Amino acid sequence: MAKIILLLALGLVGYLLWQQYKRQPPELRRKALLRGGFYALLGIILLLVVTGRVHWLLAAATAALPLLKLLFGLALRAWPFLQALRRKNQPPPQQQASAGSSGELSQQEAFQLLGLQPGASRQAIIDAHKRLIQKLHPDRGGNDYLASKLNAARDLLLKLHS
Repeated sequence: MAKIILLLALGLVGYLLWQQYKRQPPELRRKALLRGGFYALLGIILLLVVTGRVHWLLAAATAALPLLKLLFGLALRAWPFLQALRRKNQPPPQQQASAGSSGELSQQEAFQLLGLQPGASRQAIIDAHKRLIQKLHPDRGGNDYLASKLNAARDLLLKLHS
């Protein structure tokens, strides 16, 4: 008799939940279905734990799922803030490059960096810089240090050429 009453109560609850689901707007139905399914699963596992058919650690792990979902959502929201904080604590790339250089670039070093012989024409300097910067630019996998060295070499040689 108790089983029949329990089945009737479950059937009535299921019917009422179905009616409430049908009244939901279409855009909220999926969310309501997922939430209802989760609570049903939680209830079933709780019933199994109470009756001794499932270990309590499984129930604890299931109960922790909403907490993990909440923490994951918070972590995703905080990620841009953490990235900005990390960038704020690092010196800009220009400061890193200038801190690593050992002073001014000589004319001989500038010609060597660009792969040119002393006395090269203005157009040869521009072409050599363009060819090398395409390979070593930070946007294409190069690094800031080499790109800044190439730019400094080009600027020095073009200034001397003028």
